[in-house]
Amino acid sequence: MFKRFITRASGVSTRTTVIGALALLIAVGGVAWLLTQNKSQANASTAVQPYAARLDRVDGSVGIARADDRQADWAEAAVNTPVTIGDRVYVRDGGHASIALTGHDYVQLNPATSLDLLSLEARRTQLALRSGSALFDVGELSSGELYEVATPCGAVDFQQPGLYQVGMDGNNAIISVLSGLAQVVGQDGTGTINRGQVFTLFGASSSQALASTLAPNVAGNIVDGYYRSRYPRVYDGRYRSYDAYLQDPSYYDPYRTSLSCSYVPADVPGIYDLDDYGDWVDVNNYGYCWAPRVSAGWAPFRSGYWDLDDVWGPSWVSSEAWGWAPYHYGRWAFVNDRWFWVPVEVRTRPAYCPAPVAFIPFADQIAWLPLGPSEVYVPRYYDVDFLPRYLVSADVINVVNVQRTFINFNAPGAVTVVPVRAFSRVVDPTVISTVDAAVVARSRAVLDPFSVEGIRQLAVNRDDARRRIRFARQEQAVLGTPVIASVTPSASPVRPDASALNVQAVSSARKANKLQVNDSGQVTSFRRADGLAQPLSQSQQQSQMAALAARAEQGDRSAKREMRQLMREEVRTNQQQGQVSAQAQVEQSRQQMKEQRRLERQQQTSAAAQQQATRQAQQQQMRQQRRLERQQQSSSVAQQNQVRQQRRLERQQAAAQQQAAAAQQAQTRRVQRQQQQQQVLQQQQTRQQRKQERRPPQAFVQQRQIERNQRAQQAAAVQAQMAQQREQMKAQRHSEQQAVMQRQQTAQRQMTQRQPQAPVVRQDSSPQAQRRAEKIQRRSGGQF
Repeated sequence: MFKRFITRASGVSTRTTVIGALALLIAVGGVAWLLTQNKSQANASTAVQPYAARLDRVDGSVGIARADDRQADWAEAAVNTPVTIGDRVYVRDGGHASIALTGHDYVQLNPATSLDLLSLEARRTQLALRSGSALFDVGELSSGELYEVATPCGAVDFQQPGLYQVGMDGNNAIISVLSGLAQVVGQDGTGTINRGQVFTLFGASSSQALASTLAPNVAGNIVDGYYRSRYPRVYDGRYRSYDAYLQDPSYYDPYRTSLSCSYVPADVPGIYDLDDYGDWVDVNNYGYCWAPRVSAGWAPFRSGYWDLDDVWGPSWVSSEAWGWAPYHYGRWAFVNDRWFWVPVEVRTRPAYCPAPVAFIPFADQIAWLPLGPSEVYVPRYYDVDFLPRYLVSADVINVVNVQRTFINFNAPGAVTVVPVRAFSRVVDPTVISTVDAAVVARSRAVLDPFSVEGIRQLAVNRDDARRRIRFARQEQAVLGTPVIASVTPSASPVRPDASALNVQAVSSARKANKLQVNDSGQVTSFRRADGLAQPLSQSQQQSQMAALAARAEQGDRSAKREMRQLMREEVRTNQQQGQVSAQAQVEQSRQQMKEQRRLERQQQTSAAAQQQATRQAQQQQMRQQRRLERQQQSSSVAQQNQVRQQRRLERQQAAAQQQAAAAQQAQTRRVQRQQQQQQVLQQQQTRQQRKQERRPPQAFVQQRQIERNQRAQQAAAVQAQMAQQREQMKAQRHSEQQAVMQRQQTAQRQMTQRQPQAPVVRQDSSPQAQRRAEKIQRRSGGQF
């Protein structure tokens, strides 16, 4: 989930639960909208739901390409790479790969095998096998669900859960049903393949199919190889016996034995991997959560790389063996100094997302941190121009944008920062930057990581950590082979070009025809090097033996081993055919014995019929007697019912009387309360009247107010008169002072005129002379 910006939030130790509650109050609106929104969407319909399968195993060179990849850009695949609708997987010579479509459905690809994902939805899975061979383990198949494999010769529809092998032998398709039931849909009709059968479809236009029986030892080898590869830590080799597999085909089903599958009851790939790499702990407020066994300082989303070419957005490809379910479902929380994967959402509504993180760009760097419990991730998909198409309404997006806190922001190692140019590289300590958390907190989170120009440019240029591969011309020709499907793959806005993968659908009229099946009676006892069961005619077996003999003469030891194997298989086949003839004779004798027993049963049946008639008559009499007894019991029951009815009426009358008495008492109490209220009201009126009587008359009050006003006016007039007198006295004193000053000035002038003029003397600058002058000046000033 992406927010507008970040403020401080605690995710350390036991404080996580407190801050989680605050974040829950903020995000609960977004969760409600996300779960109940049924209105028009912002840019896409809610009918589109994110689905992706897990690349569970990769050995050798395995390539993956997207349906909308106009440049046919194939890249090396890695374990935990997500594959979704429209993706293409090709296993080159010497390689192997396995795909976990769901927690129950599994596909194992052999060398030189091409597999396309035509449809991948909740109740619709369509795959295309153009070359090579594969095993399809269908663990769960509900009524009305479509699960088919399209081939160049026809479509194989799986009708029941089971184990199936489909492969191409030149222009022919070979289908083996190890367990379950399958249906073949070709251009000329439909046929059914039962358990233990092998069908060979000869080309795309053939109207016939060759049926044979799968040798038990060959079937056991196929099943043994599959389970040895899928469950290497627990498989004990019991399925080398084909009969042991048929008796208990679900012995290794992880949903029966895995501890993790008991805590997460959802069909999510990779749940059973968690048993070997972590522990389940009951965490307060979250229930049972899974904690990986990792070294100190570990944090999620720090070991792997970002796949920028996924239709659902930047997808985290973990390098950890268990790194599928915890990185694409649920949330993370740091509690009691340990990281926990919290699968709360998985238990209620499992929904795939490429990576439940928040992206925070700043300067030329970008950071991400795992979302905590209850924090909402906005699902979306991207078109060929890397523009987002959100799968929720604009209201949901607005609710998500207003959240300002992240539960895990302050958890140790939660925030990972790398330069933008290194965003698509493998994340390791050498590329992780050390940045002040306050700088990240002041930055603004983005809802769409491709809105960051640097990241968008990396995606457009396909500048990522995956190594590109080139196919030979022969491999490219195989990838363009047309395939036949029973129905046209559904058009999806997610991958509009996925329907253009050269798929032809069989018309309804042709599907209604019955495919002509030629039962050869042959026992298929030969397997190719990739494990595909291959029926061989007698001439093919002879030519195969001749070719192997020629190789053996040249010193090829493997050819000698294959010859011995074919000879043993031929001996077993002859023995089986001899057993079949002996079984036919035994069957004939059994039929004769059955006929004799049938006659005996008819005689016994007639005698039993007579006994039955007698027994029925006796039973009829007993029924009549019981009926009379029941009638008597019914009459007594009716009397008892009358008594009960009378008692019920009495109880009702008593209850009615009690209710009437209670109503009368309530009415009495109501009248008393009314009287008390009236008395209180009268007392209040009396007190109000007495208050009015104690108050002086209004005229007297007005007269007193007039007198007070008059006294106030008189006092104001006296004050004004006194202020006027003070002003007059001030003016008089001022005039007298001016007259005194004029007299002083006149006397001074007169004194100045009477003084004799001083004789002219020589100036003396001695100090004594200066003192005398100052003394004279003081004296003359004192006279005035």
